[in-house]
Amino acid sequence: MSSFLRSAGLTLHGGDLKIVSMKFVPMVLIVGNAVRMWPSTSLAKFVVDAVRSNITEHVLHFALFYLLLVWYIVTMGYILCVTATKPGGYNNSAPRTYTAEGAIYRIKCSAENTFESMLFFVVAITICDKLANDGAQELIASWAVLVMLARTIYPVFYITDIDIFRTLSFAISFYSYVFMCIVSIFPGFQSYVKSG
Repeated sequence: MSSFLRSAGLTLHGGDLKIVSMKFVPMVLIVGNAVRMWPSTSLAKFVVDAVRSNITEHVLHFALFYLLLVWYIVTMGYILCVTATKPGGYNNSAPRTYTAEGAIYRIKCSAENTFESMLFFVVAITICDKLANDGAQELIASWAVLVMLARTIYPVFYITDIDIFRTLSFAISFYSYVFMCIVSIFPGFQSYVKSG
């Protein structure tokens, strides 16, 4: 699939600055607007309601716990792959000395990026907990579930080397963090988001 997308030009792989900029800037604008409009969609409302009615009222904290589970699953997948393929198995005494290649390397990178992205989410949650007013809670909850969805598919795209979709899922989660913070810090921005 990745070679098909690359042959169709749907990639940021191997391009110079001009080509990457021509593809990346419109992608950023499209993703930013899509994330802004996400809370007004019926799918967002459905997923938030499903989390609240079936799991917990605390959507933000559940989303963080969920990301921790995604990271754990991907990390354990990496460890199991190394154990199964590397002569001598996984070296827990010096786990960072192993230089993986191919899909195993992408599993490792995916796990690392998933862990790193949790830092952004923790910052967003902290800002939301401290500053968000009641009007922002639905917006924030909908972006939290969007982060869950985007970060769930991110490792799949990373491991299968579908770079354009990996970048899109990363951008979706990153913009969700940004919008969560903006509506918390600047309450006037909520009307802009709600205007869809």
